Amino acid sequence: MRSLVTATAILFGLGTALPAWADRDDERDQRREHEQSDRARQDRERKERERLDRERQDRERADRARQDRDRQDRERADRERQDRERMERDRQDRDRMAHERDREASERDRLNREREREALERDREVRDREAAERERRMHDEETREREAREQQQFRDRGPDPMYRLNVAPPAPRAEMRTAPPSPRHTWISGYWGWRDGRHVWMEGRWELPPAPGRTWVDARWVMENGQWVFFPGHWVSAAPPPPAPSVYVEPPPAEVSIALGPPPPRRVEGVPRQPGNGYIWIEGDWIWNGRQYLWSPGRWEAPRPGLMWVAPRWQPFGARMQWRPGHWVRR
Repeated sequence: MRSLVTATAILFGLGTALPAWADRDDERDQRREHEQSDRARQDRERKERERLDRERQDRERADRARQDRDRQDRERADRERQDRERMERDRQDRDRMAHERDREASERDRLNREREREALERDREVRDREAAERERRMHDEETREREAREQQQFRDRGPDPMYRLNVAPPAPRAEMRTAPPSPRHTWISGYWGWRDGRHVWMEGRWELPPAPGRTWVDARWVMENGQWVFFPGHWVSAAPPPPAPSVYVEPPPAEVSIALGPPPPRRVEGVPRQPGNGYIWIEGDWIWNGRQYLWSPGRWEAPRPGLMWVAPRWQPFGARMQWRPGHWVRR
């Protein structure tokens, strides 16, 4: 009986103890789940902190790299600025020195030109005072005689005009004379003719006179009564040459030396009709007026008995150019 009571008591104790054990197991399971979730959350938080730390470190490295690049750029810009400033200072120094040299050279050249101009002006004034009146009288007399002679030739022996036009002819062209076929040939200068209602240029040529003692008178256009009149060229009997004027043999002009380059090339000039037998053609050339080169056109000169013309010439003289003016000398 006592054993039965004991067994009954044990079974009753087990029946009351089993729910308590089950509750304790549930609590342990819940604690483990909480602990696992806490550990997982902590792991996530730790990883997030590590990621944030890595990003911060990356940003810091990027900032340091950017700052280094900025510093290098500033240093490079400073070096380039300093180089530019140094180059600018050097250029300014070179320009200042070159300007000083040019100014000194210009001043020397100006003084030389002034001295040369003054010497040339003095020589020219002396020559002009000695020969101006004589040359003017001789030239005026020769011009009047030549014009009167030419007009008389055209009036008395010239052919009638071929054309009367209201259109002016163009300016005569400059021609280059070829070598004459023989000493007896005469140069026929070119002129503007009139064909098919327009001006046509007739080129110059060499021709033999139709008879000995004949001289060619060039064709020309003359303004008469408001119209342009064309007189054709023709052969006339040669007029006796004008008497040679008495001339004074001047001493050779003074030579001129200038510190410049050579003059420009000579111009090609058309040679007008010879005013008379024996006249000498003086070719045009560049002359120096004390400041610049000027072109002196060619001209006809009356013959001077016992004299010959020495042509002017430019020739180098060291680093300068020397001008030897033309002049008359005894044969």
